[in-house]
Amino acid sequence: MNTFESRRNVSQGRRLQGLLALMIVWDVIALLAELSFGGPLLKITGDEIGGILAARGSFSGAALITASIYVYALVRGPLKHRNVVWVGVVQHGAAALFAVYHVATNHVELEGTILPLIVALIFLVLLLINMPRSQPAV
Repeated sequence: MNTFESRRNVSQGRRLQGLLALMIVWDVIALLAELSFGGPLLKITGDEIGGILAARGSFSGAALITASIYVYALVRGPLKHRNVVWVGVVQHGAAALFAVYHVATNHVELEGTILPLIVALIFLVLLLINMPRSQPAV
């Protein structure tokens, strides 16, 4: 391994660590919204879910699972555990699809899907762009 490859791996590792840190923060915000429903982040009125993060709420604590997986990859090194990056791709791809589905079926107010949809698509693109490709998965 020459110096250029070493720098490239360090740079890619730092980018993935930063991205994982942002995804952890996003999952913690989702957990806070789920725990404090009734506030501006997530509110239930009748048979509709509203609030800024309406499309992100799951009421099951699922964000805790993905946040813990991301913390593990952040601590142990995202280049060694690139399968966790694929978990992020699947999570944010599904979040974008479910946000559109719930708006189409009128389960969630439109205002509650804008921010989660934009964030999910941004994370999806950033994860796919920064996906480690040359290292074998562990």
